[in-house]
Amino acid sequence: MKTSKLITALFLLLLPLLSHAQFKNRLSIGPRAGLNFATVDAESAKRVTGLAAGITSTYSINEGSGVSVDLLYSAEGYEQGGTEYDLNYFKIPLAYNVFFGSLGEKFRPKVYLGLVPGFLLNAEVNGTDVADQYTSTTFDALGGLGFNYRLASRIWLNTDLRFYLGLNDISETTSIKNQNIQFTLGVAYGI
Repeated sequence: MKTSKLITALFLLLLPLLSHAQFKNRLSIGPRAGLNFATVDAESAKRVTGLAAGITSTYSINEGSGVSVDLLYSAEGYEQGGTEYDLNYFKIPLAYNVFFGSLGEKFRPKVYLGLVPGFLLNAEVNGTDVADQYTSTTFDALGGLGFNYRLASRIWLNTDLRFYLGLNDISETTSIKNQNIQFTLGVAYGI
């Protein structure tokens, strides 16, 4: 319930910006989906694979840079001692992008850095709710690389390989931090 209120609040905050004239031909938005390869920084923890899906948006500051904001469901967690810990988050990656090549080129590589606030949706171990054992909010550092490929006028295929490094402990009982490698594809439409 908290997550739906947060998404509504973010949409209402962004709505006036979308109609503002200075954003014309600078904003792109669309769906994004892919896979997480997540774990924690504990010695015996192993990676688990989960879904990442949501909405991506990029505001182009100029030809070579932009700011992106995503709203993503992110299935993460880890395996330890034969037990799988399923942690699902609502994450909001905020990143500063550097684009290479010229604006008119079909293929534009990019690199980026940012921060990712996350909100725990649920946590389970063998079908048992353990959300009270995990912090409700996470903060990750983000680094990534990828490319945008123009499919048509103002339509881009976005390919990204991201690295998330937890900045705060996610457990109420143990000192562990998230670590995640995320591969996603998206299609962004210029508006």
